[in-house]
Amino acid sequence: MLFAPGLQRPITIDYNLARNLICLSLVLSVLIVYGQLPFFDFVFFDDHVYVTEKTQVLAGLSGDSLRWAFTATDAGFWHPLTWISLMLDHELWGLNPGGYHLSNLLLHITATLLLFAGLQRMTDSLVRSAFVAALFALHPLHVESVAWIAERKDVLSAVFWMLSLLLYARYVEKPGRLRYGLVLLSFLLGLMAKPMVVTLPFMMLLFDLWPLKRLSARNWKPLIAEKIPLLLMGAVVGVVTMLAERQVGALKSLAEFSFLNRLSNAAIAYGFYLYKMVWPCHLSVHYPHPGSWPLWLVSVSLLVVGAITLFSLQRFKSQPYFMVGWLWYLISLSPVIGLIQIGSHAFADRYTYLPLIGVFIGVVWGLGTLAEKRKTLRLPFGLIGIVVVTLLSAVSVQQVRHWRNAESLFRQAISVTSNNYLAYNNLGAALSRQGRQTEAMLYLEKALKLNPDYLDALFNKGVALAGQGRYAEALPVYVRVLALNANFAEAHNNAAIAYAQLGNLDKATMHFREAIKIYPDYHEAINNLRIAEQQRSKVP
Repeated sequence: MLFAPGLQRPITIDYNLARNLICLSLVLSVLIVYGQLPFFDFVFFDDHVYVTEKTQVLAGLSGDSLRWAFTATDAGFWHPLTWISLMLDHELWGLNPGGYHLSNLLLHITATLLLFAGLQRMTDSLVRSAFVAALFALHPLHVESVAWIAERKDVLSAVFWMLSLLLYARYVEKPGRLRYGLVLLSFLLGLMAKPMVVTLPFMMLLFDLWPLKRLSARNWKPLIAEKIPLLLMGAVVGVVTMLAERQVGALKSLAEFSFLNRLSNAAIAYGFYLYKMVWPCHLSVHYPHPGSWPLWLVSVSLLVVGAITLFSLQRFKSQPYFMVGWLWYLISLSPVIGLIQIGSHAFADRYTYLPLIGVFIGVVWGLGTLAEKRKTLRLPFGLIGIVVVTLLSAVSVQQVRHWRNAESLFRQAISVTSNNYLAYNNLGAALSRQGRQTEAMLYLEKALKLNPDYLDALFNKGVALAGQGRYAEALPVYVRVLALNANFAEAHNNAAIAYAQLGNLDKATMHFREAIKIYPDYHEAINNLRIAEQQRSKVP
């Protein structure tokens, strides 16, 4: 409701018009921040695993590829919908990275609009829902999920996460089998995009508490029973994911990361993401795990988490959104805080993509309630909110630029972290792909100095040496790689090439065959074996 200059009568803005204008503003804001993405390259950090070297994705939407998508646990996940979306992209764009980036961008916009629609429907609060959606859409911590092609699973699963909440709100308004079935279907599709959606039934219970106000001490049993089918579906996918991660070797043992170190990392993770939410600077695509954390840092993080929990409990009756938002954050982040250690990283910006929504809800609704009680604060709070979103957008624009190619991304990671052997390796590999082998070797050696048995860096060192025609030096490097992992198909192929260049066709043939045995669809090795056998047949 506004007052026109010189008039005493308020001008009422139509509710539907206001909602449409908010949606348009959200879309335009995302396009401004992320509009440069379609001009970016692959960053070759899992992009090759998901797209550029994935035979089934490169085959497009064929019958065999679709069957594979529903049975594969490649990359450590069962996420057939993610694979199918990438296959569709290949049908549309081939290997033009801009098309894949555009798809990620459109999915992020869709998730943003669905979040706004779901919150607005459940709370009937237009402005607060808009602010939460804007924070989700534009926060710098979420750039990684949108700008990284290999993180298609994030933006795709978010669409079904938000859609499930919207459908759940409709089901609560008018319960029925069809509406409940749509919630189940949307949740299943979310699980088929990324297993992290497994915590969504708990979010529904939280919303039963507030704002839907269904949950009480008397009726909790039927509401929990209502979620059991969702929980069972999530449990099955969770078990499959654990087995898949173990199969690809991503699941770390207690010998590598002790239980005490995992607990410490979990405690720090909750505080770390809150800190980065407030001060989103020095963001990195990879934060190396130090192995152990200082006790004082663990203590500070636990104190922060404990203080916020106590604050939420004290205001539970009068302001339940604080507890709901805080539990959203704690629960949805729990699968990725490091208790189950996957990979060599301590934290990841992408892990905040869904969990921070809970914090945004608590903060926005809290400030909104305060402004309602003190009407003089409405305008200042509104202006502060706009300024905060604008500043976050400006930081996000800069963060998006780091994703233009692999070189810029990993130079940024090196500049804001220490002992980041993964970033040194990936920068070296990026320079090697550009033919800058001498420069690449400098970074690969730095990676190996930090981690002498780092398999990827050893392999990339061999590639860089071979790229300079130094096959006699590259061969021992490949031999060492195979001593560490005899099932490294690419290392067998490259060792075979080195043997062939050095005149040992028998050894070359043996390693080409071993590469094909490990990876039957390895077309490069198949072609190389054919050439090597032809050359052997000509030898008297």
